[in-house]
Amino acid sequence: MKISIEEFLKTGKFGSLELGTPKEQAISILGTPDSDTDLGETGSILLYAWYELFFDQELKLYSIQNDNYDPKDADSYSFKNEKIEIEPWFLNGKENQSITEIVEIFCTHDMDYEIIDYYGREAIKLASGVVVDFDEEENEHGIKPLIGIRFWP
Repeated sequence: MKISIEEFLKTGKFGSLELGTPKEQAISILGTPDSDTDLGETGSILLYAWYELFFDQELKLYSIQNDNYDPKDADSYSFKNEKIEIEPWFLNGKENQSITEIVEIFCTHDMDYEIIDYYGREAIKLASGVVVDFDEEENEHGIKPLIGIRFWP
C-alpha cells in the first residue's frame, strides 16, 4: 500500500489509518514498526523511519508526526517495508525549503491552509488540521528550514 503525504496533508489520514485506530490494527496495516516504545502513563509510540504514531493508554491512535525531516538524510522522510511505501512528496532531498516555497506547492494543488503562530514560530496549518512546521531560527541561507509535519488535533 502506498501512503501519500499529500493525501495525509489533505485529509489527516495516514493511508487507511485515522485517529482512533487501534494499535493492533495499525501494525496489521503498516507492518512491523522500526520501534514500538512504551511511554508509560502517556501511552506508546510506533516508529516507521521517522514517522511517529502516538497511541494513548487505550491503545488508540491520537497523533501522527515526522518532526525529524533532514533533506540530507533520505531515511528521515522515506520508508518502505513489506506492507507500505511512503510517498514523501515535498519531504525530499531539496534543501532550504522555505515556508513561501511550500505555500506555493499547496496553492498549485488547491490546498486550503493558513499561516499560524505555532509555539512562537510560523507554521502552515492545512484545512485537515495537519501542521507543516519550520524552525524558529534562520540558517546560514537566511531561511527558517522545514522541520516536518504534525497532526496533533
